Amino acid sequence: MKKLRLFLVGGFLGSGKTTAIQQAAIYLQRNKRKVGVITNDQGTDQVDTQFIRGHHIPSEQVSDGCFCCNYNDLEKSVESLKLNERPEIIFAESVGSCADLAATVINPLLSFNPDEYQIVLSVFADIRLLIRFLQNEKDIFYDNVNYIYEKQLEEADIIVVNKTDLLTAQQLTKAKLLIEAACGEKIILYQNSYSSENIERWISLMCYEFKNDAARPTLEIDYDIYGAGEAELAWLDEEIGIVSENNEAVAAGCLLIRKIYDRIVSLGHPIGHLKFLMDNGQKQQKISYTTLAGTDIPELALAETGRVIILINARVQVLPDLLEELVEEAIHETELTTRCKIIEQKLSAFRPGYPRPTHRIAET
Repeated sequence: MKKLRLFLVGGFLGSGKTTAIQQAAIYLQRNKRKVGVITNDQGTDQVDTQFIRGHHIPSEQVSDGCFCCNYNDLEKSVESLKLNERPEIIFAESVGSCADLAATVINPLLSFNPDEYQIVLSVFADIRLLIRFLQNEKDIFYDNVNYIYEKQLEEADIIVVNKTDLLTAQQLTKAKLLIEAACGEKIILYQNSYSSENIERWISLMCYEFKNDAARPTLEIDYDIYGAGEAELAWLDEEIGIVSENNEAVAAGCLLIRKIYDRIVSLGHPIGHLKFLMDNGQKQQKISYTTLAGTDIPELALAETGRVIILINARVQVLPDLLEELVEEAIHETELTTRCKIIEQKLSAFRPGYPRPTHRIAET
């Protein structure tokens, strides 16, 4: 029986996992290969899910917790894709604050379903954040959050050092020396996920060059520190509608996005990721920020209109109530400035609960 290729994609918030998966899925579809995607988050209204589906990629969603704590939902999602789409490859993107995937996902899947899967765990890292981390400049996030970052890298089958296009050639050369000195025992891939050549290389490495069908060695991990790290990040999900009598709803949406980002940054709250999906009724566009991102909104391909919907996913190191207050203030200011009407719905602001895996199968 031919094994299903299940490509787990981990790595910290804002490392570029979803973009890489989207680019890889489109590449595979163009080459007549069937593919599916499973998205995952602590919340329910996921920008990444809508982004993937907006590109006509078959997908499932695991909500309200990470794969490890919702293992049964992960299996159901895999089975649904197998039944309805018959994919050769499934990408499963874990929550950006999740670690210990070898023990809680890979080993259970291989133990309970022998001979069914070829599993590879790619852990993504924004090259700029990785450099700072390896240089012991760990002041962006609290120590407990840095602990999660370290454990993610430790258990990777492949470390995908992403966003290399943001460095000069000289900076990249220096970065490679630093990274390979620290992580040389790992398979390391340097990637710009908007490069089809780089995406093809990543797919080829997972499909043909990485050979390990056995259970993985598991991390020595302190779940109290891990849980504390997740709890230091606030999750905010909200869907809003913007109505403009002057047909300037897209411009008002851009102003709101900029105000939310500027408020968070000005108060010094580290951003795991800040994602927006804007929909003008004809087309969608995703806008993403991290602490290391600039303030410019990319050029929008959305036509101006009198009404837009924006889905917000914010993961920020701050109390949930404060994050909600920041967003409310930005909404109020945008309404006053643009004379538009902003309708809020589906608001959820919370901290993730303590991680309690469904299974944990340890291997040495």
